[in-house]
Amino acid sequence: MHRARKAGTRYFPSQDTTDTLGDKIMGFLNIGERPPAFKSAIQEWSVILVVCLAQVLNQMGASEALPMMNVLEKSFTNVTETDKVWFQTAFPLTSGAFILISGKFGDLYGLKRTLMFGVVFSTISTLILGLTGYTTSVIFFCLFRAFQGVGLAYILPSAIGVVGTIYPNGQRKALVFAAVGSMAPVGATIGTLIAGLTAQYNQWQWAYYSTTIAFVTLGVLAWFMVPETPVHAEEGTTMDWAGSVLGVTGLVLFNLATNQAPQVGWEQPYIIVLLIAGVLLMAVFFWVERKVKYPLVPKEVMNLHVGLILSSIGMGWASFSIWMFYYWSILLNLKGWSPLTGAATYATLFTFGIIAAACVGLLIRRVRPSKLLFASASAFLIGVTMLSQAPVHQTYWQMLFPLMVILSFGMDLSFPAASLILSDNLPKKHQGMASSLVSTTINYAMSIANGFAGTAGAKVQKNTGDLLKSYRAGLYVGVGFASLGVLLSFALLVTSYFWSHPSHTDSAEQVDDCDERSQFAVTECRVQVPSEKEKLDTDV
Repeated sequence: MHRARKAGTRYFPSQDTTDTLGDKIMGFLNIGERPPAFKSAIQEWSVILVVCLAQVLNQMGASEALPMMNVLEKSFTNVTETDKVWFQTAFPLTSGAFILISGKFGDLYGLKRTLMFGVVFSTISTLILGLTGYTTSVIFFCLFRAFQGVGLAYILPSAIGVVGTIYPNGQRKALVFAAVGSMAPVGATIGTLIAGLTAQYNQWQWAYYSTTIAFVTLGVLAWFMVPETPVHAEEGTTMDWAGSVLGVTGLVLFNLATNQAPQVGWEQPYIIVLLIAGVLLMAVFFWVERKVKYPLVPKEVMNLHVGLILSSIGMGWASFSIWMFYYWSILLNLKGWSPLTGAATYATLFTFGIIAAACVGLLIRRVRPSKLLFASASAFLIGVTMLSQAPVHQTYWQMLFPLMVILSFGMDLSFPAASLILSDNLPKKHQGMASSLVSTTINYAMSIANGFAGTAGAKVQKNTGDLLKSYRAGLYVGVGFASLGVLLSFALLVTSYFWSHPSHTDSAEQVDDCDERSQFAVTECRVQVPSEKEKLDTDV
């Protein structure tokens, strides 16, 4: 017998009904009830912390090698300019490539299990990465930077997939995604501060030892607090191993070609072979995906509309990756700033990233997400354009400070908007893949962008011998990427007024969910027809 409850309220037997401060805050904000998967508010906040920490670690991995790149150059032997690019791009290369398959692993074998595998892999890889300081091999360092990215490829989409599975569409879910998005500038700030501090005293290994401790903390929280989510994959669904091998191999080969070409030249035979092989493998990958019964990329997302979403954020983050590399190159090599001084400037990203996240949390269910993506693309364009024109000897406050304020909105608007669109419009069985597609696009775009920028910079450097002009040539490539992102996001904004989404939460699926005998089940469930306001809220 369940205890009596007031009329009009819902009772979840698996949920602690005691009001807590967190519940009162959520109630005051009027964002719906706590999902029944959480036994207490403490567990809910802990899961949110796990997802946010996963995003922080992802951004730390993408940025922490930048403040120490000159120190790393002295630590290893025979370091070239291309090697310095690989300090940054080795991580997003594997993170972007392997995220493509990690989402499917989460959908098939369980999100928590996939998350824990990624934590263990990243913990070991990051620890060894710090130990490479006892060697003189730059290849060894870049190799384990890549392994670190493999682990994060399984962590981030699985953590976000947990949120997509547990939370129903609504304001509460939107706020969680906004919080996760806000961790991008926070993670970049923490990563550069730790890296700058350790590089300042020539103890860069401790940046990776401290990150190892953070991974262990993430693993403990995830093990005890993240609930087991039901596997929504259809019975008999199998892993698309052919598509996995083709997709990952194609992405890696194409990336190797684009990032190695600036140093050795695009005319080198092995660069041409890598490039052609990568393109051909990706073409075969898409052909295979259209033929197999259980494709790696769900057929529901293989359409023009989703393509516009992913390509728009990809162009924006590609320009941001170029901005990061040349921002640090200018600070360290032209302005002569120390790593710690440069890292301190990221406090701007941290502060205004929090403000941007608060704005996203308030707007994301009131404004079309496609408008937020357009604003994000515009912010990326303005930020990279301003850096390309900033005088070297100008003070930080005149140009660098305002552009970092603008970029913080570009970072925080793109991720939650794109993730929410895909999460809301894909069934539960594809929640892991929904987050994987966004993360794959962001990380892979960041990994290949500097190869194209480096090509432009190398040509100008060879012809003029002017380091500033070569940096600006690379930044102009970033301006091109960002401009294309603005055009694509504008096309998305226009088409969003005419695009009708297929419903992935139909009555049959809701009834099936009501029949689940798990901690997610409720004592009573009614199939509800969404109101006109709710329909408007989920419009792209």
